[in-house]
Amino acid sequence: MKIVTQIGDLGRIYSKTAIALGTFDGVHIGHQRIIRRAVELARVAGGSSVVFTFSNHPLSIVAPERCPPLLLTQEDKARLIEELGVDLLVSIPFTATFLRLSPYEFVNLLVEHLSPVHIVVGPNYTFGYKSAGTPETLKEIGAKAGFSVQIEQAVCIDDKLVSSTYIRSLIAAGKVAEARKFLGRPPLLSGEVVHGEARGRILGYPTANIKTAEGMLLPADGVYVVRLLAGDIHYDGVANVGRNPTFNGQQRRVEVFLFGFEGSLYGQTVTVTFWERLRGEMVFANADELKRQISQDIQLARTYHQAFPGV
Repeated sequence: MKIVTQIGDLGRIYSKTAIALGTFDGVHIGHQRIIRRAVELARVAGGSSVVFTFSNHPLSIVAPERCPPLLLTQEDKARLIEELGVDLLVSIPFTATFLRLSPYEFVNLLVEHLSPVHIVVGPNYTFGYKSAGTPETLKEIGAKAGFSVQIEQAVCIDDKLVSSTYIRSLIAAGKVAEARKFLGRPPLLSGEVVHGEARGRILGYPTANIKTAEGMLLPADGVYVVRLLAGDIHYDGVANVGRNPTFNGQQRRVEVFLFGFEGSLYGQTVTVTFWERLRGEMVFANADELKRQISQDIQLARTYHQAFPGV
């Protein structure tokens, strides 16, 4: 999959494209349906499948005070989109200039650079200045410009609409197992392994401390069953998300203890997937009480991994 991060880099080399339009934060199962439809249409047309999205959330420019935390880094978003078989990812910054484009100017940009024969959107997709463009607007423009518009229906699970907003609410509440159903995979966080305060090592449970990018959504404070991907190797483990109140910590951290791991991950970018929440964050009277609880958490996590190997 080719990735383009500036609209000017597209040139005019693409023709007969099928474009999936959306923010696609999370690349949840509703997003996957839209993207897979574009891939299918491109294959039938003998053209290229394209995902056109933004490298920042549009609300970061439109209304920064309402901008939500992100479910995915740009790298993880690109990887998940590539896994769906997309040929080209256009992920450009949403700027104040882009904000002022009318619906017609936005579509003209797509037509000029990507020559679409099909465009695929969800039912609630909006575009252009003040979100004036709707799927019906897109159909009207497409009838004149020579492309069809496919509107994929929303997806519901257990009578709940699959949306990035709802998934964020689940993860923020620590309901990572529930969020899996809507994402089609476990929630994940990627970041660099950095040096911490070595408190876990002192307690006998050395952890990998994950520095996540600013603006990412962290699960609710607590202890989780996790897997960590470093390079192409997966490790089972247990993670704590929180401030470590027993030691009067202030900053929220993600710390992962890996089963049977010996070595160093410092400086590496790793990905942590969250499978189940074991408990909320607790305050302990002393280090010995904390160590006993950590031992119990590890045993519970091991039992989970044994029951669901390779998850």
